Amino acid sequence: MAVQKFVPAKVIKKHNSLTDGYIPKSAKQVLPDRLLNALYYKFEREGETFRITLPELKRLLGLPNEKNDRRIYEAIFTLQSPIFIRDFRYDGKEVAWLSAPFLCRVYKWKGRVNELEFHIDPMVVEAIKQKGGYTPLDINICNRFKTKFGLKLYEMFHRYANLPNNRSEINSQEIGVIAKSLDELNNMFGTTYTTPSKLFSQKASSHKPPINRGLEEIERVTGEVYHCFYDRHTKTFIFSWGRKKESLYPTPECIVPSKSIAPFAKWYMDRFCDRIQDRQSYFNKIVHSIKENTLGNLERYYELYLLDLGKDPRKCFDPRINKFTY
Repeated sequence: MAVQKFVPAKVIKKHNSLTDGYIPKSAKQVLPDRLLNALYYKFEREGETFRITLPELKRLLGLPNEKNDRRIYEAIFTLQSPIFIRDFRYDGKEVAWLSAPFLCRVYKWKGRVNELEFHIDPMVVEAIKQKGGYTPLDINICNRFKTKFGLKLYEMFHRYANLPNNRSEINSQEIGVIAKSLDELNNMFGTTYTTPSKLFSQKASSHKPPINRGLEEIERVTGEVYHCFYDRHTKTFIFSWGRKKESLYPTPECIVPSKSIAPFAKWYMDRFCDRIQDRQSYFNKIVHSIKENTLGNLERYYELYLLDLGKDPRKCFDPRINKFTY
């Protein structure tokens, strides 16, 4: 009995200097942001220089059937706009600020059909390493967003998901809160709005402003609910969300709920692991591989485990987050 189509998680640990940044001249385009996440995925695994075929890049972008290659090339050109990073060290010297593109050059060699070679700026890499802090994101989920506003808000919420809200009157363990000014949101979205009402409206209307549409898209894509209102006294947009007391999954990569990992690991060992001398040590290794989503054919084995429990795997899988819920 098959579950809905399973897509393994592709989690990146996106540095906050990039999560907070924006891509110029692309306010209404989501593809450059999706491309940045895809290239960051390759960079984390292969380093500052890597090659990738156009079909593979399209798959990473969630666009395996895209026929218009020009869209991909235009997104590449957009990513060669500079980002701005302050206060770091490079080659033993203090740098006050840097303006440089994350993607410094791309080329295609003659004779290599559909293969592109990407080079990430080494100074930018060193800067973001020193700045520290990252946001775990599953690029397969990010690729489902059709608007830049939905994707950038989703990334922002996950960046602040577990940080203190710095408001003494609100319990940080129960409610997350983040305040952003109009200028900060313009920088994040790459827009030039001059009035708050152009970005957000607390009144229902047929023509919804960008933040309203973005919040609705997040709920539609992921099931996560976030709220917003504009505080006229502080002149900031206040975003809030409910926090779970305990995360359902131990790591961003994990597709099995925390409560099910140990029983599933024992079930797996009893059926598929023979002649093990140190069962506890091997059990710990299996648990670790489940948490990191590195166990071979994990989703298929977990389906069999659910069937043994008398559960319907289709009803225990949430395709919005690409994870099992039981």
